[in-house]
Amino acid sequence: MNQSGRYLVKWLTSGWLLCAGSAAVQAQQASGADILSDLIGGFVAQNTALTVVVADSSLISLGLMDFDPNEFADFGDLNVGNEESFALRKSLRTYSLPWSFEPQKLSEHWQTSYGIRASYVGSSQDLIYDEPDYINTFDEESFILYGEKNWLYNFSEAWQFTLSMSGQYLYYRNHFDYQDPTLLLLRSFLDGQLLNTSYGVWMVDPAVNAVYRGTLFGQRFDYKIQYRHALGHTIQTDSQSQQTSVETGRFSNTLTFHFDTPELYGRQSQVRTLLRRIDLTGDAVELMGTSHYYQFGVGWLVDTSSPDSWLDTIGIGISVNAGSNLSGGSVVILFNEEM
Repeated sequence: MNQSGRYLVKWLTSGWLLCAGSAAVQAQQASGADILSDLIGGFVAQNTALTVVVADSSLISLGLMDFDPNEFADFGDLNVGNEESFALRKSLRTYSLPWSFEPQKLSEHWQTSYGIRASYVGSSQDLIYDEPDYINTFDEESFILYGEKNWLYNFSEAWQFTLSMSGQYLYYRNHFDYQDPTLLLLRSFLDGQLLNTSYGVWMVDPAVNAVYRGTLFGQRFDYKIQYRHALGHTIQTDSQSQQTSVETGRFSNTLTFHFDTPELYGRQSQVRTLLRRIDLTGDAVELMGTSHYYQFGVGWLVDTSSPDSWLDTIGIGISVNAGSNLSGGSVVILFNEEM
């Protein structure tokens, strides 16, 4: 990853572009086209898996404002961010709006419910490839539509088991403004495959989770364990090289404490603290730079539910990611989070 006064804030593109550039040169000489095709397929799979993780607010929180947690406390050997991860977080824009429907009772212990989510993930960066005097601009956008059906089984007042079947469609596009003369020579190999391209991805994303609700020192807490496994394939590609499968597993353990606070205009409110560990498998591991990382958070929520409202809760909080290429802190807006 090159730097020249401006950060190459997305290791993904800089790294893949350098490799793809080398492969394109080989393609001009011999059979490097196969190498380039493999690189493009890998880029698509890993970029998609990373976007799935970033778009899921339960796995990564990016918000209104990023900050360096090291300025406020000494975290010792725990990696809560560095210059590269801070720059990457600042380059990313993510918006996610989840909406869940009231559960419907099927029997004494079984319920079913539905949920949908619309998400957007975007980034903008300046890329230095070979000549520091030439700044190439690179913009990416991903749009995600997600839907799920859940089956909930209440073992007792404390334990709940949920099986979910979900699917999502992702549309990705990017725009690269060539300025570097070396890259201009490679444009015919890169455009429509790695750069200045778009593609779609469909995925199934089943999940299973269990939740325990109890009290400790007079305070309510939840412990949730969940496994999700996304598996899909690209569609509507610009080239044969972009046709690839995508797979990533996410295993999370979450401990949440709820502290009731005074009502706000007759509405229930609370402070919520959260500790979470996420383990990854599949295509998301390399770009996250780890197979596991941690998330810490604290937020203030207000109940806004009503019979005609789609917004159940709203609030504001602070989230810190530790141990990944996206380590750092954010101020986040909370929508439809459980109180």
